[in-house]
Amino acid sequence: MKSNNIEYYSLDKILKKNTQYKVIFGKRSNGKTFAVLERGLKLFFQKGIEMAYIRRNREDMLGKNGQTLFNNLVELGLVEKYSKGVWTDVYYYGKRWYFCRYEEDDKGHRQRITDEKPFCYGFVLSGQEHDKSTSYPRVGLIVFDEFLSRSNYLPDEFILFMNTYLRKKIVLVIMIFIHILQ
Repeated sequence: MKSNNIEYYSLDKILKKNTQYKVIFGKRSNGKTFAVLERGLKLFFQKGIEMAYIRRNREDMLGKNGQTLFNNLVELGLVEKYSKGVWTDVYYYGKRWYFCRYEEDDKGHRQRITDEKPFCYGFVLSGQEHDKSTSYPRVGLIVFDEFLSRSNYLPDEFILFMNTYLRKKIVLVIMIFIHILQ
């Protein structure tokens, strides 16, 4: 997709490939993460498929790193569009993302109305021991963002990923982002 002479990443070609694993290489800030998160929104609202978002280290999921993940999709009105106006924003709490909207009460105070169930779960590969016995039967899109890095790989990290998050799981599509390092 092009916008103002800037090329943004499109999933069209890679989704046509009949493979379980989709590995995406590309430069920074060209919309790879945005494209897959948007795909996750569409899958959730069309088919009820939840998403898992995986990062290597705990710091990548804390505070603003987790809170701002869906900001661009919210700002562009895509949450509202795909939810057909039911939700307008995303709320992050405890490594989970929930759809929400804001309404004013009788006294003019702004209140957040949050969906009961998350649509996306966050996981930290370095803390995978905590996720071993948990079950997420509706997760069908797994995103391992920033798969390659300049350093800080975990011992046997891909095996940890495969054994922890993919065992006994029917996965619709797996996206693995790899940013070309500059």
